[in-house]
Amino acid sequence: MIIVVGNEKGGVGKTTLAANLAILRAQQGRDVLVVDADPQGSITEFFRVREEEGYTPALSCVSVTGKSVSSEVRKLVPRFDDIVVDVGGRDTAAFRSALLVAEALLVPSLPGQFDAWSLETLNTVIAEARALNEKLRPLLVLNKVDSNPRIGLTDETAEFVADLENLPLLPVKIGYRVAYRRSAAEGQAVNELSKKDPKAIDEIKNLYREVFENA
Repeated sequence: MIIVVGNEKGGVGKTTLAANLAILRAQQGRDVLVVDADPQGSITEFFRVREEEGYTPALSCVSVTGKSVSSEVRKLVPRFDDIVVDVGGRDTAAFRSALLVAEALLVPSLPGQFDAWSLETLNTVIAEARALNEKLRPLLVLNKVDSNPRIGLTDETAEFVADLENLPLLPVKIGYRVAYRRSAAEGQAVNELSKKDPKAIDEIKNLYREVFENA
């Protein structure tokens, strides 16, 4: 399966989710390739740290940017069970190219009106991509959600995106937790950290099921 994790807006936590999903997939015995299509190279750095620390399972990570993302990913498909592509936080040639080969597009978004408004444009971009790639299955997940139920940003966002036909909102929500920041810094998935956060582990496993098992 080819999974693209991206959003036109930066700072939404896409790289952390992409890395966690890739590792969880590899933990199931799958041969997973990670493609870094973001010029900032954050996920490349994540897997460099992971390799240096000797964590297993080991995953391959390659960098591909620009319009060649789709053609390069197609070449790599026969060699791997799954490919996870991390694209930059902008509407770039790499992002649009990745959508042409993706079977699933996971869009992390922060709860809040400004982030919700930005999804309107993305909804149109996805519609254009689906006209060329009928296999594309877009999925929207709220990330860095505040645990305080009195803060109604999550409900407001859910209400707003309900009308975006190309961005169905997943039932799972990812909390704003220290475990995800430690994961990003240490090159590990949250279920590998020495200090376990059961809530974070449950969240990322539920997201994994939505992306890979509920296709």
